[in-house]
Amino acid sequence: MNLDGVIENKMSIETQRHVGSQLIPLIADTIKSMIKDSQLTYDQIFGVGVGVPGITDVDNGVVIDAPSVGWENVPLRNRLEELLPFPVYLDNDVNIAALGELWKGVGETNSNFLMITLGTGVGCGIIINSQLYRGSSYAAGEIGYMVTDKKTAEKNYEHTFTGYGFLDNHVGGPSITRRMKNYSSEAGNSETWSAKKVFQSAKSGDEIALEALNEPLSHLSFALINAISLLNPERIVLGGRISKSMDQFLPSISATIDKHIPIQTEIETTSVTDVSLLGAGYLLLMEHESILKI
Repeated sequence: MNLDGVIENKMSIETQRHVGSQLIPLIADTIKSMIKDSQLTYDQIFGVGVGVPGITDVDNGVVIDAPSVGWENVPLRNRLEELLPFPVYLDNDVNIAALGELWKGVGETNSNFLMITLGTGVGCGIIINSQLYRGSSYAAGEIGYMVTDKKTAEKNYEHTFTGYGFLDNHVGGPSITRRMKNYSSEAGNSETWSAKKVFQSAKSGDEIALEALNEPLSHLSFALINAISLLNPERIVLGGRISKSMDQFLPSISATIDKHIPIQTEIETTSVTDVSLLGAGYLLLMEHESILKI
């Protein structure tokens, strides 16, 4: 990415095939490969911005807990800087997405908003007065642990990953896929499902898909009610893989919110392409000791 936020090159890797310590050298090798492919030299690179799917100590560069990639108390910044010839800056991946939205999205006109990402789990980046709020122990916005049904929470329920919270396990993509598989199996359908496919089927009027989404969307609606009650943002922006399928369901979510709370809050899906990549770049630009001023 250049200093204007234009992405010059990008690659993706399958993280679930390389969880744990083996993922770190793979990230470093991928970065080196991208630089070479872009015909750049190391001295042209300011550094690397990293979004981590978990609680991250940004001051010390340590991943406290990222269950989806098997990291716990991992000194990620030091390990990457041992493999790369430039500095590394890291933060929680949802905070990174919020920074991308602050730089190139609704942050241009709104100084108080929440970035809610919907993927394997659910996360929230909090922007207050155009500043990222991280919390006292870097865990602000960990709404995946929010409880949106007391009775269900007191029972045993299926967990996607060890360490994931109540909302993660009821709204995240694997949860939606699991529910759809159960519903469709009862109807004699053994089809393979993904969260994206469930949403597409629901948009086409598939009754089973609509039923499978009913509970996750209800949990999400009540989570947003709680977040609005606490933080009173101007706007809530939905991001992540699942959000791309959410537009049709936003009126229903908004209606549920309006039924329970009088505080008006705009809810929309992000219009920023590669918002998390932009946020990783913006983190570097904010933190890097250079003449650049944001």
